[in-house]
Amino acid sequence: MLIKSIKLENIRSYNFQEIEFPIGSVLLSGDIGSGKSTILSSIEFALFGIKRGDLSGSALLKHGKKEGSVELNFEIDGKEIIIKRNLKRGKDDIKQDTGHIIIDGLKKEATAVELKSIVLELLGFSHELVSKGKDLVYRYTIYTPQEQMKEILNGETETRLDTLRRVFGIDKYKRVRENALIISKFLREKIKLYQGQTEDLEQKQDLKKQRKDEISLIEENIKKLLPRLESSKERLNSKRSEILNIEKNIQELNKLKKELSVNETTFHYKESNQKRNLNEIQMLEKDISKISEEVKDKSSLDLDTLKKDISQRNEKILSAEKQINEINRSTSFLEAKKQGSDELKEKIKKISQCPTCLQEVKDEHKMMISIREDEIIDEIEKNIKENNSKKGSLEDELRLLKEGLEKVRKKESELSVIKIKLINIEEKNKNLDRLKKENIEIKDQLTELDGKIKEINGKVEDLKDIEQTYIQIKKEYNSIVLEERKIEINKAELTSEKETISKMMVILEEEIDKKLLVKERLIGLKEKDNWINKHFVNLVATIEKHVMIKIHQEFNDLFKDWFNVMIEDEALNARLDDSFTPLVEQDGYETEFMNLSGGERTSLALAYRLSLNKVINDLITNIKMRDLIILDEPTDGFSTEQLDRVKVVLDQLNLKQVIIVSHESKIEGFVDNIIKIVKEDNISKVITV
Repeated sequence: MLIKSIKLENIRSYNFQEIEFPIGSVLLSGDIGSGKSTILSSIEFALFGIKRGDLSGSALLKHGKKEGSVELNFEIDGKEIIIKRNLKRGKDDIKQDTGHIIIDGLKKEATAVELKSIVLELLGFSHELVSKGKDLVYRYTIYTPQEQMKEILNGETETRLDTLRRVFGIDKYKRVRENALIISKFLREKIKLYQGQTEDLEQKQDLKKQRKDEISLIEENIKKLLPRLESSKERLNSKRSEILNIEKNIQELNKLKKELSVNETTFHYKESNQKRNLNEIQMLEKDISKISEEVKDKSSLDLDTLKKDISQRNEKILSAEKQINEINRSTSFLEAKKQGSDELKEKIKKISQCPTCLQEVKDEHKMMISIREDEIIDEIEKNIKENNSKKGSLEDELRLLKEGLEKVRKKESELSVIKIKLINIEEKNKNLDRLKKENIEIKDQLTELDGKIKEINGKVEDLKDIEQTYIQIKKEYNSIVLEERKIEINKAELTSEKETISKMMVILEEEIDKKLLVKERLIGLKEKDNWINKHFVNLVATIEKHVMIKIHQEFNDLFKDWFNVMIEDEALNARLDDSFTPLVEQDGYETEFMNLSGGERTSLALAYRLSLNKVINDLITNIKMRDLIILDEPTDGFSTEQLDRVKVVLDQLNLKQVIIVSHESKIEGFVDNIIKIVKEDNISKVITV
């Protein structure tokens, strides 16, 4: 990995700044607080994003600005990569916004998490580190602030050792051991469970033998019942044949009884009909004689002639009623006309002036009108009188016509009654003849039925004892059936008991098979648990120990070499103990890290850092960061002689790109390129040198 350039917008003290990074050693030079470390933090942010407790959004975004961004241009295996991350100020905090990455000209929009995953894969970090989202390798190989390195060296031993395990990628051995112990615990729990499941195996096997003996005894008892059951079936078949023969005779007897009952019922029914017919014949003869006497000597006037006379009388009545109605209408008209003349006379008497011409009406004129109206009234009264006279004559005639009509209708009614009675006599004579003929047929039928009844009675008499015989044989049959049923019930009970025990046997065998299978698994689990605890865990610990010894040896050799390069003091030596903790000896005596001078502590931290970088690059072969290292204030507290040794360090590093942050002007003579950072009016800028 080689860094080509970075663009900062609203990042800490920068408004907008683009910085080019050439190949070779590069010094970021400037006074303390000028903005040098901001560039390093921005590179880390561009690659991995915000980190809680380490690199927050509020520590990067310029105060008073709502948005900011970092765009990093770098190269990996000849591929040009540009990544841009954005910061956005929210209501309560500052968050990462969606950014993008361009790989060989192909742009992809992505979230902060997605960008980090892509970068980790590009850098060649293992899938384990990608899935965990860690960037420890970068922090330990590329860039760790010098003061943080000092804190690491002075921190808890176990914490530092665990961190190094993760960086070296050998923490997996510890996890393997821990996981093996978890598996062992799980196996032991399973073993305990399986032991509980198999502790009654022998008891179940004994119970299975007992059940098998019970089934054998039941089968022997069933075998003893079979001859008795066969004998009962043979006797039943014999009795069943006898019963079938008798049942045929009983069926014949029942058939005869049924036929006898039907014939007797028919005989009584016919006999009853014969008596009923005789009574009806007597009654009919009496009715015929009585009706004949009633119509004797009655008028034989033609009914049609009477109906014609009635019709003519009705026509005359209608004509008279019509004339009366016309006279009534004429009389009503005349009376209305008379009333009009009377009203006119009264009106003329009272009037004095003509309402039409308004002339005076004289008495002579009134008199003339009154006389004229009197004459009209006399004529009307004469006509009314004539109408009343005609009406009286017509009403007398109408009354006589109605009286005559009533008499004729009475004769018609009497004649109709006589005619009905004559028809009734004719019908009764027909019924009389029918009943006499029917009685003759009934008499013949009764004679025939009587013969049949006597014949059937004879046959029934011959079969009268068969029912008693059937009852006796049926009783014997039922006794045998009861005996057979008892044997069958006993057999069924034994069979049911056998089936129940057999089902229990099946369940028992399944339980035993399962327990035997569990027992086999138990043996296997014990073997696995024994192998894990006595062999595997020890083997992993041994492997880890050998790996750690190899790493420790290389680390320790490099550490001592780098320390000796930076401090030429034969009285002061440094090495690493088994926990990778630096031990310093001065004049043959161990001394605490904090007892060293500032320059000595810095030298120790730098030696540790450079050694760690080399070991990691040698150990993790697939990472793509071998060509780059960033050193932040690596010479803090150095003496002039120690500063001169920085050039030796740079020459021995032999890397394509080394970025150094320092305010020491002397280092400018040791590097290939210088990027000068200044701060004016709280705004950082880059000055080309």
